[in-house]
Amino acid sequence: MTEVLDLEIQCKVLELSAIAVWIYDSSYSINVWGNSSALQLFGVDIESFKSCQADQLDCWSPEQLKGWQKINSKVHQAVEVEKRQIQLSVTSSEPVPGFLRLKEPKLVLKVFYKPITVLLNGVVKTLTSIQVVQHVSTVTEEHHMRLVDMCNNHPMFQFLFDESGKLLAANKRALCNMGEHLGYPGNFSLQNYLSIGECDGSLGPDQMYREAMDAIFRQGQLCHRFPQLRWSKRHPGKFRWVLYEMWPQVDPVTQERAVLVCEQNISQVKAMEEQIKKQNQRLEAQLEEALAQRDPVHRPAIDIDTPADKTLKLLDKIMRGHDVSAREAIELRDEIVQAGDLRQPMNFNEQLMKKSHTVLDNEVSQSLIQLLSTKRPTKISEGDEENEGSGSGELHYLSKPTVTQDNVRALIAIHRNLPDQVVDILSKVDDWQFDAFKLNEVSGGRPLSYLSFALFKRFNLVENMQMDEHRLVKFLMRVEDRYPNNPYHNRIHAADVLQSLHVLVVRGGLIKYGYCDEIALLSCYLSAIIHDFEHKGVNNDYLVRVSDMLAILYNDRSPMENHHLAASFQLLNSEEYNFLRKLPPKMKDTLRKQTIEMVLVTDMKQHFAIHSMFQAKLQISGSMQSGGTGSGGKSIRGSPHSNSSSHEGGGGTSGGGGSGASSS
Repeated sequence: MTEVLDLEIQCKVLELSAIAVWIYDSSYSINVWGNSSALQLFGVDIESFKSCQADQLDCWSPEQLKGWQKINSKVHQAVEVEKRQIQLSVTSSEPVPGFLRLKEPKLVLKVFYKPITVLLNGVVKTLTSIQVVQHVSTVTEEHHMRLVDMCNNHPMFQFLFDESGKLLAANKRALCNMGEHLGYPGNFSLQNYLSIGECDGSLGPDQMYREAMDAIFRQGQLCHRFPQLRWSKRHPGKFRWVLYEMWPQVDPVTQERAVLVCEQNISQVKAMEEQIKKQNQRLEAQLEEALAQRDPVHRPAIDIDTPADKTLKLLDKIMRGHDVSAREAIELRDEIVQAGDLRQPMNFNEQLMKKSHTVLDNEVSQSLIQLLSTKRPTKISEGDEENEGSGSGELHYLSKPTVTQDNVRALIAIHRNLPDQVVDILSKVDDWQFDAFKLNEVSGGRPLSYLSFALFKRFNLVENMQMDEHRLVKFLMRVEDRYPNNPYHNRIHAADVLQSLHVLVVRGGLIKYGYCDEIALLSCYLSAIIHDFEHKGVNNDYLVRVSDMLAILYNDRSPMENHHLAASFQLLNSEEYNFLRKLPPKMKDTLRKQTIEMVLVTDMKQHFAIHSMFQAKLQISGSMQSGGTGSGGKSIRGSPHSNSSSHEGGGGTSGGGGSGASSS
C-alpha cells in the first residue's frame, strides 16, 4: 500500500535539502510547493513559483507548445497514474512541465520525475516530485555545442552504429548523404549503406560488412580500414573512391558496444596512385624497348602474340595515356590485313623453323608446328601412305573387354572396403604428387575406374544426381577398356588427367568460392574420363593427311576430339550404360554442352585462340579492378559454366610421344 505523506511535515524536511526539489500537479499545470533551492534556481518568490504554467503558453511557438503538451501528458500518465519514475534532460531554451524560465541561460539539467502521494488540504492525492540531480555548467554546454557544430559541418562523414549495424547517430552531412541513397530512415544501417557501393575487386559489399563487424566486435581490432567504390547519384556515370575507418566505441546512452565509422573521399589519392602506376609502366616499356634494341637477348625467341592480342594491347596503351608511335599502328594494320586468323600468331611456322637452327631443336620445331599450327596439312599419296604406316585405323587394347556383372559388383564391393594400398594412393588425390602408375598396379589395371568412382562418391554425385550406381561402374569400366594400349593416350594417362583436373578444381578454389556447382563438377570429371576415349595413338594432322574416316566424317576439324565425344555419348545413351536416366533434361543439356566444350578445347590447335582470349579477359579484369579508366570498377563474377578448361595441361606424368604420334 502506498504511503501517504503529510505535505506540511514533508516540506519542512525537503526545505533542508541543498538540491532543488518541488512538487508539480500535471492536471492543473501548477507547482504546488518548492524548497528554497528551487526558488533560487528560477529566481522567483513562492507566489510566482506557484503560478499556473498555462498562462505562459501564449509566448511559446506552436512547436514548443506541442512539445510541452506531449511531455506533460507523459508525466501525468507515467508518474501520477502508473506511479513510475522517469528521467529527462532539460535545457534553458525549451519549455518543460514544472519549469519556469531558468535564471541562468544555456543551462542543462538532469531531472527525475517521481510519484509522491500526499495529504493536501485534507485530500489524498498523487502528484509529481521533481528533483534536479545534475547541473551542467554554461561553459560545458557551450563546449558541447561547439563540438556538435564542428562535427555536423565536418567534410568527413561520421556515423555511430550499434553491434547489429543499426544507426545510432551521424553528423549532419553523413545523415543527409545516407538519406539521399537509402531514403526511409528505417533503412539506415551499416549493411544497407555499404550495399550502395561496389567492391574493391576482392570482396563484395556483404562480405565487407561481415568482415568489418567481425574485426571490430569479435577480433577486437583497434581500427579496421577498407576502400570502396561509390557511384555518384547526383552525377550519373561518375564515381569516387572512399575509405572507411572503423573504431570500437561504447554508446554513452545505453553503455552497449558500438562502432564509430568515418568515411572520407580518397579519389584524389587513387588518381595519384593510378598516375604513378602509368608512369612506372611507361618507364618499364621504354626500358624494355631500349634493352631490346641494345641486346638481342631481351627479344623473345618467338612472337606468339596474335593480331587480336596486339590490337588489345595497343588500345590499352591509348586508354592509359601512353604514347603510340605511327610505326606501331602501321605494323599492326599490316598484320591484321595479312592475317588469315586474328587469333593465331603471324608466320608461326616460319618463326619456328627459323629458330630451329639456333634456339630450338629441329624435331621440337616440327612437333610444335604439328601441334599448334592451324594450317591444314598436305594430303599424302598412296605411296607415301605406305611409308607413313597403315595402322591409323587399328586400335590395340590391353585385353579383351572384361566388363561383366561380377566385375561391376566386385568394384562396388571393393569401394566399400578398399585395400590399404589403394587407400594410401587415393589419400593423396588432392596433391600434385600423385602416382597414377602406382594406382594402376594396386587396382589390378583399373586406375581410371577406381579413381573416377571414388571421386563421384566423395562429392555425393551418385546420390545427388540420382545415378544408377551399377550402370555407372559398368560405364566407367567400359570406357577404361576402350582406352588403347599405346605409349601415351592410355588409361593411366586418363586417370592422371582426371586427378590433375580434380586438383585444379579443389585447390584452385572453384568449389569453395562457388564457381563450380555439382553439374559443373560432374562435367569436369566426365570430360577428363572420356577425353581420349578410343584414341588412335596418332595426332589429327596424321588423320587428315591419310584421309582417315574420322577426318572425313568431321571435315578435318578436330577429328579425334569429336570422336571421343561422339563415341562416349553414344555409349552413355545406350540402355546398358545410361547411369544418368533420372537426371532432369535441363541438367542433361547443361552437362552435354559443358562436356563437349571442354573436350573440344583439348585440341592443341585451339591453344593460341584460348590463350589470346584468356589474356584479353585478364587484361580487362585488371583494368576494371584498378578503377583507373573511369569506365568500370565493378566486380563481375562470371558463371561457373561460362569458361572452358583444357585438361591436357596437367597430364604430363604418363610418358610422352614423338613427332606425329601425339594429340590432345
